[in-house]
Amino acid sequence: MFEKLLVPVDLSPQSQMMATAAARMASYGVREVVLYSALEHHSKRDPLLKAIDDRLGESGLKHRVVTEVRKDPASAILKAAEAQGSTMIAMAASGKGRVREFFVGSTSLAVIRRSKLPVLLDKFPMEADSDPVGFVEHSPGLLDSVLVTLDLSKATRHMMPYVQQLIDAGARRVTLLHVVQSSRYSITDERRFQEVNRKLEEHRSKLEAGDCQVDTYVRFGTSTYNILESAREAEATLIMLGTTGKSYLRGATLGSTSEEVVKGSSGPVLLIPA
Repeated sequence: MFEKLLVPVDLSPQSQMMATAAARMASYGVREVVLYSALEHHSKRDPLLKAIDDRLGESGLKHRVVTEVRKDPASAILKAAEAQGSTMIAMAASGKGRVREFFVGSTSLAVIRRSKLPVLLDKFPMEADSDPVGFVEHSPGLLDSVLVTLDLSKATRHMMPYVQQLIDAGARRVTLLHVVQSSRYSITDERRFQEVNRKLEEHRSKLEAGDCQVDTYVRFGTSTYNILESAREAEATLIMLGTTGKSYLRGATLGSTSEEVVKGSSGPVLLIPA
């Protein structure tokens, strides 16, 4: 999953931080980074793009810069990922480039909705703009504490190999979370909770955890609130969830929840397409 990253850059501080974060992912199995810019009226010689390129060069990672002139950023990113043989798209959730606005919310959401690849989306605080490189270098590791949201539908079987990949890449702690919908079930419905716990334990037992601590957690209520609250309680450095799917317990589609989590999360979110 981490082998070949496509990192869209718009020359904003946010995209600079994303490129710096990509350089830190070598220990997770990243072998190559493609910096992709679809902005108009600049070239590889742009000083900010060159600075990002040089930063990756210092990391020792194989990398290159691809620049194109495109009117539809989301489509351009997706086409570039396919053309470059990327295994993941890693992008800043928002930001404003020096040339024109690029990573607006609609672009990020369009990539998430249409991507056939995992998408790592990160939000960087505005206060980090003054020192984007320093902020990333002093941030916790991406895989220190991973919260994995499972809807326990058939899509969960598709998600679990990616969870194993995170563990193999060096995740220190993984929490498997399921939210029982309060709109459909009662908190006193013990049979439902027992079934959910059984399913989570079944998935946990199939993981080759090694030194990684793997926990299961069941919450009751609305999905988005409980995912974000669980992330806060677990001090999650990454939230991982699918972009589509229906709950094992007759839950609502996860697509809308994924987008709400992306909007509400203050940290990185890894989205896995069904």
